[in-house]
Amino acid sequence: MKKVLSVILALALLLFIAAVPAQAFGLYEERAIIGDVNGNEAVEIDDVTFLQRKLIGIPLPFDCYEKACDADEDGFVTIFDVTYLQRWLIGIETRLNIGDNVISWPLDSSTAIKADGTSSADIIITRICQNYFYASPITPLPVEYKLKGRLSDNWCVGDKVYCTYGNILHTESYYFIEGDLLTIEPSTFEPDPDVCYKPVIYLYPEEETEVSVRLELDGEFTCTYPEYDNGWQVTASPDGILTDKNGNTYPYLFWEGRLNADYDLSEGFCIKGGDTEAFLTDALTTMGLNEKEIRDFSDFWLSFMKDNPYNVISFQTDAYTDAAKLSISPQPDTVIRVFMTWYSSDEAVDIPAQTLSSAQRNGFTAVEWGGQKLK
Repeated sequence: MKKVLSVILALALLLFIAAVPAQAFGLYEERAIIGDVNGNEAVEIDDVTFLQRKLIGIPLPFDCYEKACDADEDGFVTIFDVTYLQRWLIGIETRLNIGDNVISWPLDSSTAIKADGTSSADIIITRICQNYFYASPITPLPVEYKLKGRLSDNWCVGDKVYCTYGNILHTESYYFIEGDLLTIEPSTFEPDPDVCYKPVIYLYPEEETEVSVRLELDGEFTCTYPEYDNGWQVTASPDGILTDKNGNTYPYLFWEGRLNADYDLSEGFCIKGGDTEAFLTDALTTMGLNEKEIRDFSDFWLSFMKDNPYNVISFQTDAYTDAAKLSISPQPDTVIRVFMTWYSSDEAVDIPAQTLSSAQRNGFTAVEWGGQKLK
């Protein structure tokens, strides 16, 4: 019976993990799984027993990781963690992150910068804990939030919300921001049809390299991150991490802008809203994007596309690259630039199919993707 229960719980764990969205910020500590008290990489009824023993002071036959025992992620290991773990195992508690890897928030309050006043942001909830939640901006800056406050059951992972927050702490680069949640309501953010959103540039040299990146726009920047000071100067590592002269690190270079571009919509694709995710995965794979880049792309655009009756999509080539000229030194061996224009339609649109160019990544590779919702 115990073996059968373990199999059922293991299957439940696998299904749970598959349902949890990948975290944008990758702050996992691989040492522990929440709820896995005995460290056998599964959450089982035995973990409840061991946690009870730990709480009443009975020595355990192994060293357990404290954060694995904190099932409700409130910062303390108490009898409530036993209760939540039991409830999760029988399927009553589903909002907690039991079975997921422990997340290590890298903002150290003793060294963080304190900001006066309050602030606000349109954000997407990425992870919900007992007394706080994580989020990333809807406008996809490489920034992560940890806001302290208990969310009602009305809010779920993936919801777009508009929040105000105070008691703000942040890193020097503003990559990580922490605060106390003051108000929360549904976000009304919609892409501006005159703005190119999240063209981001990834750099993957074969060895650590000093890289200079410049953009010549037929138009104007509306936002850059880090700040574009007549170009970007960074040290790029093979894993894609970029470091500026002040030691701040970034996953990519980010810009938004208004372009004077005459987009070519003579060819493209008309895709049902519900089929858009699968279509984009296939199309972006063909054009040379890797799994992480596709996920970054989809995390932003799919929320505006998946519920439309139809999406008419056309990937731009010369019309975009002529209006946003990119130069990188040293010159990459492979440059992939993907820019999607699209609009929603209530009816199917007959449009000649576009042939997508495929790309093979060799040597020092630079990848850029972005998009624009048209009127």
